[in-house]
Amino acid sequence: MTADSLTTDVRPRPTAVPTRAAPEGSGVGNRGWWLAIAGCILLAAIVRLVNGPTTSGLGNLYYTATALSMSEDWTAFLTGSMDTSLFSTMDKPPVWLWPSALLIKVFGLSWATLFLPMAVAGIGAVLVLGLAVREALGRGAVGVAASLLAAFGLAVSPVNVAIDRDNYPDSFMVLMLLLAAWMAIRAVRRGRIGPLLAATVFLALAFDAKTVQMLVVVPAFALLWLVAGGGSLGRRIAGLAGAGATLVAACLAWPALVYLLVANPPWVADSPDGTILGRIVGISAGHAGGAEHIDNPIVSAMLSGVAWRGGTPGPGRLFGDALVDQAAWWLPLAVVATVVAALALRGRRRTDPAVGAVVLFAAWLLTCWVVLSFANGVLHPYYTSMLAPALAALAGIGGALGFTAWRRGARYGTAALLALVVSAFSGAGYVLLVTSAQFPTWLPVVVLVTGLGAVAVAVVRNSRAAAAAVGALALVSALAGPVVWTAVTTSQPLISFNPLANQQGREGIAGVPPELAAALAASMYPTADQTKVEFLLRNRGDAKWVLATLSANAAAPFTVATGGAPVMTMGGFNGSDLHPTFDGFREHVRSGEVRFVLAPTPGGLTEVISGPAVDAIKWALQACTPIDPATGGTVAVPAGPPAGPPGFVLLDCATAG
Repeated sequence: MTADSLTTDVRPRPTAVPTRAAPEGSGVGNRGWWLAIAGCILLAAIVRLVNGPTTSGLGNLYYTATALSMSEDWTAFLTGSMDTSLFSTMDKPPVWLWPSALLIKVFGLSWATLFLPMAVAGIGAVLVLGLAVREALGRGAVGVAASLLAAFGLAVSPVNVAIDRDNYPDSFMVLMLLLAAWMAIRAVRRGRIGPLLAATVFLALAFDAKTVQMLVVVPAFALLWLVAGGGSLGRRIAGLAGAGATLVAACLAWPALVYLLVANPPWVADSPDGTILGRIVGISAGHAGGAEHIDNPIVSAMLSGVAWRGGTPGPGRLFGDALVDQAAWWLPLAVVATVVAALALRGRRRTDPAVGAVVLFAAWLLTCWVVLSFANGVLHPYYTSMLAPALAALAGIGGALGFTAWRRGARYGTAALLALVVSAFSGAGYVLLVTSAQFPTWLPVVVLVTGLGAVAVAVVRNSRAAAAAVGALALVSALAGPVVWTAVTTSQPLISFNPLANQQGREGIAGVPPELAAALAASMYPTADQTKVEFLLRNRGDAKWVLATLSANAAAPFTVATGGAPVMTMGGFNGSDLHPTFDGFREHVRSGEVRFVLAPTPGGLTEVISGPAVDAIKWALQACTPIDPATGGTVAVPAGPPAGPPGFVLLDCATAG
C-alpha cells in the first residue's frame, strides 16, 4: 500500500472521511490486508519469542509453581491452589493458567509449556486489534491503514512485549479485552445485541485473569453502546442491562464451579476471610486506600508503586519513573488523534461504527489514565500493558483520518496532520528526556530530525512523493523509540518479579537504599538448592507438606525444585494473610503434617510484616531445632539484621508441639 492509495478511493467530500466498508476491489483488497496483517503478526511473534529460552528462565516462580501444582491435581487445577494438599490458592483466578497447566501435564515443565500460552495471547492480540479497527472503519483504504497502524503499534509496544515474554496474566487479559472490543464494535455495525453479549463473555474471561483490573475498562463498553448502539435510548438501556446481567453471570461462573464441585476449597490468598468475594473486595480496598499511613518506609515502598518504579499517585504519574518509557510514547499522539478523528467524523450518524470505535478507545484510554494515575497500593509498570491497545487504536484511526484529510485538501487537513506529527515526535522526545533507561545517543536525533522533516514536507508540498515522504518520516519519528526499547527487551535477562522493557540498570527494588533493597530481596526469595531439596524429600516421612514457609514467594522455588511436592504457603503471597492461625499452625506441627519449616532469620522479613503466620514463624524459631541440611546436624540460628545479613534457616519441628 502506497501513501497515495489512501486517497485514490476516497471521494472528495467537504466534511467527513468515508469509513464504511469498501468494495473488495478498492484500496487494499482483502487478500492484501491479510498479507499485511500477517507481517504484523510475524513481527509480533519474533519480538515475543526470540531468545526466550535463554533469557526467561522459569519466569515468575509464583505462577510457575501454581501451574505445576495445577497440572498434578484436578482440584488444584480448578481452584488455583499453590499446592496439591490444597492449603492456599494464588492471589488470582486460575482460568488464565489452565492452558499452561494442561501443557505441563502432557509435556512436562519447560520454557514452551510456561511461556508459549502468554506469547500466543500477545500475538493474537495484535491480530484482534487489527480486526476490531477494520470492523469499525471498513475495508477501504482508510480502514486498511488505520487497522494496520494499530496492529503494528501493539506489535512493538515495549511494555506489551516485555509482559508477553513472561508468564503473567496480563497477556491473557489484554487478549480477552480486545476480543470484547471487536465484538462490541461488531454489535454496533450490525445493530444487534448478540455480539454485545459475546463481548461480555470475553470481559468475564478477562475478569478471570485479573479480576478488578478488567473492570477499569467496562465503562468504556457501556458508553459505546449507549452512544452508538442501534435503536431508541430505551432499547439501548435495556440492551445494556441485559449485557450487564450476562457479564455478572459469566463472572460468577468460575466461583460457582468451585463452590459446587469442591467441598473444602483451599484458602483464597489475599483475602481477609479466605473467599473469592473477600479477595475481590480486598483488592479494591487496597487500591482505594494507600500505604502513606504506614510508618515503616520499607513496607510503605513495597505496598505502593515506589518500590516497583511505578511512581506515586497523581495526574502526571504516567509521565514519570519507569511508566513514562513503558507506555507513554504515544499518549500525546493518542489524545491529538482522538480530536482529529472527531473532526473527521463530524456529521456522521450516531450509529456509525467508526464513531463507536473512537468512543470506545477514547473512554478506554481515559479510564485507564485516571485509574493508573491515582490508584493507591502496589502498582507495577507492566499494568500499563492494558493501556497500549487504546493508544495504538486511537493513533492508527486518527493518523489515517488526519493524513487522508490533508491529502484531499480538507480545511483542517494541514493543521490536523501537523498536530499529529508534532505530538508524536514531541511525546517521544519527552520520554527520551526524562527516562531512567539507557538508549543509543543517536535515537533522539533520529526522532527529532524525522519529525521536523515530516512537518517541513507537509507544509511545503502535497503530492504523491510528498505524501510518501511525510508518511515514512512520521512513522520513523513515532516508532523509533518503542522499536529500540522492544529490540533491547528481546535480549535482556528477564527480571521476573517486576518485568520492564529495556530493564538494564533498573533490575532491583527502588525506593529504599540499594544495600537494603538487596537485603530485602534476599529475605523474600530463598534459593532452593539441591542439598536442601534432597534432604527435605528424603526426610519428609508421612508429613502432608514437605515444607512450610512464610509467604508464597518463599514456597514457590521449593515447589518447582521438588517437582511439585506440596509446600505450605503460610501467610499467602507476602506472609501477611490471616492463614494459618497461630493455633492452627501449631496443630499442623503437633499432628505431624508439618515437620520442616523454612524461617527468615530474626530481624528480616518478620520485622516488616505482621500477622498470625509471622507469629507462627517466630514460635517455630523458638520451639523447633535449626538444622544443617548438608549434615542433618543442629546449628545455631544465624544472626539476622543488624548483626548479619538476612537469610533463612531450616527448622526441624518433629519434637515441637
